[in-house]
Amino acid sequence: MLVSELSDKQKEFLKNVFELSELPEEISLEDFLKERGCELYECIECGNLVFHDNYEFWNLSECCDDNSKLTPKGLLCEVCYSKSPENMKYWIAFRPSWYKDVDFNPNG
Repeated sequence: MLVSELSDKQKEFLKNVFELSELPEEISLEDFLKERGCELYECIECGNLVFHDNYEFWNLSECCDDNSKLTPKGLLCEVCYSKSPENMKYWIAFRPSWYKDVDFNPNG
């Protein structure tokens, strides 16, 4: 996919993320991102395009930052990961490090 094939909203999003005034239209999106040290992924569930800039994930399809998760099968965007069994298991078993058992027995 060429940068020129992106929607106007996606182009503006990329300009803002990379602080550019113009985008090179006739370069592939993957090459454009690689030049900036980023990796392009596609969500294995919904197909959203997500890139990582070695700091955080950015959802290019939705034009927002994203809490994606890399799994052994591939990338899950934030929405798809939130619905995944892996995430459900995490929240069921989650026990914060600050959690302490409290005895409410006033006599003991």
